[in-house]
Amino acid sequence: MKNYLSHKIVGFICLLLLFCACSSTKHIAEGEYLLDKVKIKADNPSVSLSDVYRNVRQKPNARILLFFRSNLGIYNLSGRNENKSFNKWLRRIGEPPVVYHELMTKYSLTQITNYLNGKGYYYADVTNSVEYKKKKASVTYHISTGERTFIDEVAFKKNDPMNDPMNDPQNDQSTLESILSEESELFREILSDTSHILIKRDEPLDTDLLEQERQRITRMLQENGYFNFSKTFIEYWADTLNVTAKNRARVLLGVINAPQSPQVYRKYKIGNIKINFDYNPMPVVEGDSSFKMAESLYDTLIYGNYTIRYKDKLKVKPKLIVETVQFTHGEFYNISKVVDSYSRLQALNLFRFINIVFKEEKNVTSDSNDVEYTLSCDIQLTLADKHSYDIFLEGTHNSGNFGVGGNFSYNTRNLFRGGENLTMSFWGALKTEKYEGSALFNTHELGVELKLETSQFWLPFFKLRNFRKNQAPRTSMSLAYSNEVTPFYDRQISSAKYGYVWRNTNKRWRYNIDLMDLNYVMMNDVDASFVDNLRSEYIKSAYKSHLILSTSFTASFTDNIVNVPDNYHYFRTNLETSGNLLTALNVAFNTKTTTETENFYESLGVRYAQFVKLDAEYKFNHYINNSNSVIYRFFIGGAVPYGNLFVLPVEEAFFAGGANGIRAWHSRTLGPGSSISTDRYPNSVGEFKLEGNIEYRYKLVKNLGGAFFVDAGNIWNINKYENREGAKLSANFYKQLAVGTGIGLRYDANVFVLRVDWGIKAIDPAKPADQRFVLFNNGKWLRNTVFNLAIGYPF
Repeated sequence: MKNYLSHKIVGFICLLLLFCACSSTKHIAEGEYLLDKVKIKADNPSVSLSDVYRNVRQKPNARILLFFRSNLGIYNLSGRNENKSFNKWLRRIGEPPVVYHELMTKYSLTQITNYLNGKGYYYADVTNSVEYKKKKASVTYHISTGERTFIDEVAFKKNDPMNDPMNDPQNDQSTLESILSEESELFREILSDTSHILIKRDEPLDTDLLEQERQRITRMLQENGYFNFSKTFIEYWADTLNVTAKNRARVLLGVINAPQSPQVYRKYKIGNIKINFDYNPMPVVEGDSSFKMAESLYDTLIYGNYTIRYKDKLKVKPKLIVETVQFTHGEFYNISKVVDSYSRLQALNLFRFINIVFKEEKNVTSDSNDVEYTLSCDIQLTLADKHSYDIFLEGTHNSGNFGVGGNFSYNTRNLFRGGENLTMSFWGALKTEKYEGSALFNTHELGVELKLETSQFWLPFFKLRNFRKNQAPRTSMSLAYSNEVTPFYDRQISSAKYGYVWRNTNKRWRYNIDLMDLNYVMMNDVDASFVDNLRSEYIKSAYKSHLILSTSFTASFTDNIVNVPDNYHYFRTNLETSGNLLTALNVAFNTKTTTETENFYESLGVRYAQFVKLDAEYKFNHYINNSNSVIYRFFIGGAVPYGNLFVLPVEEAFFAGGANGIRAWHSRTLGPGSSISTDRYPNSVGEFKLEGNIEYRYKLVKNLGGAFFVDAGNIWNINKYENREGAKLSANFYKQLAVGTGIGLRYDANVFVLRVDWGIKAIDPAKPADQRFVLFNNGKWLRNTVFNLAIGYPF
């Protein structure tokens, strides 16, 4: 089967090369030229060529690996007859040739010049040259930047003389006093925040930086009560006359006067807040009979400073929404709190419609006749269905191990009216674990899980109200049971977990702490001959019943913005410790178990594990363009067993290989170190792991993409009981790194990504030191390949 699939992939590569080999000018008419290349040359190394390239109006057809225009090749496979269905299909999935147009080049010259002017190069000179060869055109843009203009001083200008309310005869005295008073207060807000200004002396006169400053000021004002203010009311002037030297500019910042809309300068406080739990998003005309009938169905409840509206009965506790909404009555309007309230309401997973509406109101105090402007708020919520279910079926082929499985989940929302979500899941799987003499689907697994999640922070004896409101914590608890039957053993795992999840206020950091993670592992019907054939006493201990009671803390960071194609970073670290609480209790009650060879403690009738584990992962997604990206990944982790159990439980140990690791090796068949596994049932695990991956992803046609990858790493043991040669971590670990490479396909079906990876061994640490490079291996390289079929990206 593996050879068949390998030949299929080789055939696909040959077909892809055929696409690329097709004449790229097949559909170029006489007198026209295919735009083959676009080059940019600048005499100033500080100019970002990639940013300049974004301003080119006409770009060549997309390439993969910087050479192959696969999409154009597919388009060129189509015949001249545009009416044939097959030709239509090829043209639809392919990419038509980009025909060179001189007018587009002129547009590009203007666009590039404007870009350079915006970066402070006001004396830039941009020209172009075109080289024609065999119906292909290559365009080169030549940039001479000239001297750059820098900021000499930043000053704030209160009024725009062209739009001064004093010059408008329609404004009476009271109106002028109101406008000028409110404008002065707004300007004082800007001046008081100059410590955060982005434009500074000796910085380049960069319009992008000026735009960022406009957005910063606007955001600051919108966070301090200015509901109607927008960045269009901020202008900049550049004064190049009253400066200290040539190529310097004095930047003046000003706020445009808007006498026709004086509310722009007004600060608003939050007024009455109304929460509608049964809002009907269908439009109803206010005043007609249907509107009056709909309004009559509502009941009203006063909860603190909030007015609660609902129908029939109150389905959600008001406290939940009050703690979720970030703004309160009487404070100044803050757009950041409004946006955060939206995201938190969505995170409750209770509502199918969420809308927050503000209405301006003018209030006059009875005692002093002072005018106060407020915003009445209407939080419109429509509950989602209380019950839902999901069915997920999957088939896998991981490193020669076939499997089919399914999962059925039933979800009940808002179980106790406090945002609690209860999920019951059932899963099952049939797998083929590959070993000598194995049969199809020789392993099966069944399991069930009951999980309760709530947006409340259930921590006894601690209220932590501010923490709940600012960090949006969630409490999660679950019970699960699974039964796995293999040819060599039966394993039952009973588990219970209780923990919390919360995030930082900037939403980039996310934290998770599991106060209790209990796994009770029972090994039954273990094949004695299977255990006896295991070479390592260390591995044999993994097939004994044991208990894990651990506490863990995980922190993760990402600056990825959903649906925004750009570079982003991801970092995650995890610290876990197990067995210390049980040891303290056993020592206190002196419940030690003694055998002929050792002394240890038990809990629930089995020996429990004691260890500390730390790992970290970093990923960087380098976005090149819509068709190309490179992903870098690095992982390092280590665990130290101690005390009550001298080995690390197999459930907590690290392993290498498989569809999400070093893809040229079967799962759990690599390592530890340079040791060679001769066990019938491969299960190579270790206490230390080092792994790095580079994957170049490119778009082929529409939903189909390809990948080239290089994986490297291995696992090792650091335990003194490890007796296999080459399995322990040493100073020469770098000589035991495994290296694999390969290619893959990814089909994006929107709801999931189907992935095929073909891994090829390059360096095999299990070979003798002088024979570890096996990439070509005298023409027998197909024997060193592994085929992986999986769901989702590897990392």
